[in-house]
Amino acid sequence: MSFDVKYCLIAICTLCFHLETQGQVLSDTMRTKDIPQVTVTSDRTNSPGAVSVSKRADARLMQATGTLQVSDVIKYMSGATVKDYGGVGGLKTVSVRGLGASHTAVAYDGIIITDNQTGQIDLGKFSASQAESVRMVSGPDNDLLQPASLAAQAAVISINTGLPQLEEGKSRNSAQLKYGSFNTLSAQAESTFKAGQNNTVSLQAEWLNTKGNYPYIQDNGASSMEMQGLPANILYNENAARERLWNRNGFVQSTLTTFVSQRLTLRFNAKYGITYTRYLDPKVSNTRGRTDNRYTEQEGYLSGVALYRIADCLSASAGVDGRLSGLDGNGAHQARPTRYTINSTAAIKYASERITVTGRLNHVITKEKTILRQAAESYNHLSPTAGLNWTVWPAAGLHLRASYSNTLRLPTFNDLYFEQIGRRDLRPERASVTSAGIVIENEAAGIRYSIYADAYNSNVKDRIMAVPGKNTAVWMMKNIGLVTTHGLETGLELHSLQGLVRPSVMVSYTYQRSMDKSDSNSSTWNHQLPYTPRHSASAIAWIETPYVNASLNLLYSGDYFCNGYNGPEYLMPSYYEIGCSIWKTFTSNMFEETLKAEFINLTNNRYELVRNYPMPGIQVRFSVLITI
Repeated sequence: MSFDVKYCLIAICTLCFHLETQGQVLSDTMRTKDIPQVTVTSDRTNSPGAVSVSKRADARLMQATGTLQVSDVIKYMSGATVKDYGGVGGLKTVSVRGLGASHTAVAYDGIIITDNQTGQIDLGKFSASQAESVRMVSGPDNDLLQPASLAAQAAVISINTGLPQLEEGKSRNSAQLKYGSFNTLSAQAESTFKAGQNNTVSLQAEWLNTKGNYPYIQDNGASSMEMQGLPANILYNENAARERLWNRNGFVQSTLTTFVSQRLTLRFNAKYGITYTRYLDPKVSNTRGRTDNRYTEQEGYLSGVALYRIADCLSASAGVDGRLSGLDGNGAHQARPTRYTINSTAAIKYASERITVTGRLNHVITKEKTILRQAAESYNHLSPTAGLNWTVWPAAGLHLRASYSNTLRLPTFNDLYFEQIGRRDLRPERASVTSAGIVIENEAAGIRYSIYADAYNSNVKDRIMAVPGKNTAVWMMKNIGLVTTHGLETGLELHSLQGLVRPSVMVSYTYQRSMDKSDSNSSTWNHQLPYTPRHSASAIAWIETPYVNASLNLLYSGDYFCNGYNGPEYLMPSYYEIGCSIWKTFTSNMFEETLKAEFINLTNNRYELVRNYPMPGIQVRFSVLITI
């Protein structure tokens, strides 16, 4: 039985406005001339001067890793754990430093993406073709122009589309087609044009379809069998993949940045988004004989941030966000909640040649209303963050850094209002993370090298979990205590900057000991959290030449458990995956064309990231990209 996965990211429209004003400059009698301030805007890279761990994957790295969806490249970043529910089309969520997916924010061109229904952002919905770079920050960010809602997060994954530098009236257009194993077909088109001196408009659309009918082997005692049709939860003695899930997402957002003076910068964001979800199980033991749930979530968002440069080394900022979110469904007993959220933030940064210090206070206020039944309580919370980076040895590029963050995760609409299991009296999850590390980044003999190692400790109080209620058939949401994680993330990067042949290497390793500290008398006391391997690693090597480019990559995960109780029956074995790519770009006066072939899981290793959601075996993908 096959399974169709279809989603369309369409009507994504980004308007970027840039206004700059300069005062008049008068020359004196010695005929000297003052040069006005020049503002340079670019994507942030992995900076050794950051107060927290910051990792960035640019287009070159995503080419080397064979990235189809944004979640693919996150797997190569230390400190991140990706839960993948079965290949293309399956849900993909990310947990950073053992905090859980709900504590990891996702931003698209600087504006946060939210899902108040489930609290988890599916990174499988975002195509790498539309991303110029992907950045992950674990802890406080050096950026004082962050919106308040992003500054209040424990970790942030930023998807940046970027805009080409165009002359007024000029445009840039591109189209890409990909085809691969299991009838995976992707088509993408983009058009960017300069509409006036200060305005750039970008329109993007993508269509992705996959049958997902890859074979896998399911053990059942002494026997095994092959089945088809994923992604789905594979249960013994059942034909899989009868369930269907439809997702439609659309949003429009705008950003305005204005440089009022040499000291004052203002940034405003606005967004409207709508999400439609339908889940169908055509064979269920209920009065209707099926489950057909449909939900529509809408959200409006406004934010403003002001940055003021007090002195050469001292800056301060303040910002406020307002958000209105609502959820509607087809059930007769749907609560139909509406949530009003206001985030505010105030930050200060001191940055000299050798020392960077940041401090920030974040505040959140919420209020909820429902059509049916009682609404949850309002929330009011103040949380601090702080960070330090000290350049100990400038000549060697040696930095020491440390940070602390305190964050809040609100209960989702499902946690509060889902029929039978939701509870209105749930408390928010409160998380704190302390981190310290060392970074060495320098250049020698045309090679840029970077070495980093960071140790961290995180705590999550009042974890929101589903536990049995009156009986094992009726579950309910509950705050159950404390989770503590001790971890280490380290990595090495080498990049050749000269010559016709330029090799690069990236290696990372993560150790995470995530323990349940809720109840010392519980059978799960000190047990490792589900789906959190203690050891994981990745490696990427690629080479760029005038003739052809090629890459080789490796992912590894040690043993972990699929249950809070670490019994042998819940053990998930370690796995590894090896892939390679080869690509070539042809350039002419009229257009640029890139041809690429990708080979994933070359050893045909059969494994599961999530129990009963097998991953595909060996895969092949071919693509062509044309830019005019």
